[in-house]
Amino acid sequence: MTPAALAAALGRAVAAAQDAPPGRALALIRPFLHDIGWFTDLLAQGCAALADDPLHLPGFRASRNGAARHLVLARTERIWLSATVIDPVPQTGSRVHFSGRHMLCRPLNRALRAEGFRLEADRVVPTGQRHCAIGEILEVDERRETLRILPDGAPLMLLRAQVAPQGPVRSRICDFATGALVARAEADEGHARALMLLSLLRAQGRADAAAQFGEALDMPLAAQRWAVMREYLALDTASALPALRAMAQRESDVAVRALAARTLTQIGDMACPA
Repeated sequence: MTPAALAAALGRAVAAAQDAPPGRALALIRPFLHDIGWFTDLLAQGCAALADDPLHLPGFRASRNGAARHLVLARTERIWLSATVIDPVPQTGSRVHFSGRHMLCRPLNRALRAEGFRLEADRVVPTGQRHCAIGEILEVDERRETLRILPDGAPLMLLRAQVAPQGPVRSRICDFATGALVARAEADEGHARALMLLSLLRAQGRADAAAQFGEALDMPLAAQRWAVMREYLALDTASALPALRAMAQRESDVAVRALAARTLTQIGDMACPA
């Protein structure tokens, strides 16, 4: 398959992987880390464009996080594909991140050396050193495992894909020196975007969209459900009251149920002239 055909196939695979079960999504993306003709062709096109115009900027989003620089080649809610350069900076601190995603990576310029860690009942334990040669594919289920890449004498260049599970992504930060869990977070990108749209509707005073706020109260994360309720109350308090009463009685998350009950009491106090 030519690089152009590979690039077109990659676009179709990323689109199909977005809605596929995790195992199927990985199977769709994995071949494009084995056969990287599409990526080689992409680099050649970029170099040619820069030769013609030194001010040329590629049409990809770039980001930086500490020693790591990323060029995002494909991005959906669940699928991330990027070219990453990690500078040879000595690691400081003793924290490691479990992203909650499944990671595939292929070293491009030198072998990858890393320390491995695994989660066991919310405590992190070392699993020894990991090694991945140039051109090989390393797979890590970052819901339970992670790597701490060891610096070398030169930057490390990787082609990397991350596949998120369907639904909320649960990430953790742990201290490997003590084994303790330091922080955890939950995110659901699709529902987060829906919440942003609801915020916009509330800011525009679109009371005619109240039904959409009620439908959004089934979001999978408790913090998101409460955020929707706040927006709903700000848009149309009277319409939101039945849903707030239901939340105060039946919400599964204890903290959100308490917030709903307290808010219900405050609204009652404000409505009472006494």
